[in-house]
Amino acid sequence: MLACFEAMARLGSRQTAAAELNVTEGAVGKQLRGLEQWLNTPLFEGGGRESAMTAAGRRLAQAMTAAMETIQLGLDEIEQGPVDHRELRVLVPAALSMHWLVPRLPQIEQADLGFRLRAHTTHTGEDWVSLPHDAAIRRDGFLPPGYRQELLFQEELAAYANPTLIRGDARETLKSIPLLESRSRRGELDRWLAACGVPETGGMRQSFGHFHTAYEAALAGDGLLIAPTVLAAEDVRNGRLAVLEPDIKIQGARNALLWRKADEATTTLITFMVWLRNEMALLDGKLGVEPDDWCRGDLARKRTVAKPPKSAAGRWERPSPVPDF
Repeated sequence: MLACFEAMARLGSRQTAAAELNVTEGAVGKQLRGLEQWLNTPLFEGGGRESAMTAAGRRLAQAMTAAMETIQLGLDEIEQGPVDHRELRVLVPAALSMHWLVPRLPQIEQADLGFRLRAHTTHTGEDWVSLPHDAAIRRDGFLPPGYRQELLFQEELAAYANPTLIRGDARETLKSIPLLESRSRRGELDRWLAACGVPETGGMRQSFGHFHTAYEAALAGDGLLIAPTVLAAEDVRNGRLAVLEPDIKIQGARNALLWRKADEATTTLITFMVWLRNEMALLDGKLGVEPDDWCRGDLARKRTVAKPPKSAAGRWERPSPVPDF
């Protein structure tokens, strides 16, 4: 039951959770209903394939995430074996991991990039440098000594809420809609309201310790949240979120990929970076990115690398080893 709940909470879709667990959607639904009966409380709103979590569901998801990470760290410490260079361990901010990267893991496997990706979620304030990793996606601008970094993208922030909460124009909606914000992203809500020309609203503010918790609250219909377009795009397409004032966007943090200088940029890391950049470009409606668009900074000064070509079968081919890094 807990395995099904963890997969459903992390992936946000019963169909995707069933595919990951290699069971039917009906089996996932049965396990979730059993867990709700055992706890005597609903964990998801309604019974749809992509139902948002209730407050109780969000609390349990947080506990499950922390527990799974603790278990994984214990396994990493016990393994003590040689490093598998076909595996890439990447630390990813929780919201980006849960709502963007993890749902794309099956896509990475199908693309046959030549390595297995292990994503480990991190939270604001966590000592991520001490965690086992080959690379890390960070948005705080902190570059530890002995690390290199490559810019991935700069966040573009918009206002999102459950479609049932948006009625009429923005000013009318803002008179009563509750406002959600995360203490790890202070100031974003006020900056968006200023850009919207609405310095004060009638809605009550609710603050959350972590952004991914605030995001789940927005999905559940608890209020309006300022969020990166890259995270919300899929939920908007699925009708789980709607954007308020689509033309009003503000800039957010710069997200970068970091890795240790001692490790240098391996072929696996470069391949992953190219895949990341192409995925980000696709969200902007582009066909892809050219080498000049992504090969900058430390990597560009070292070596310009062409993005991996596709084979006749449509799969990504692993690039040849890149010397002199």
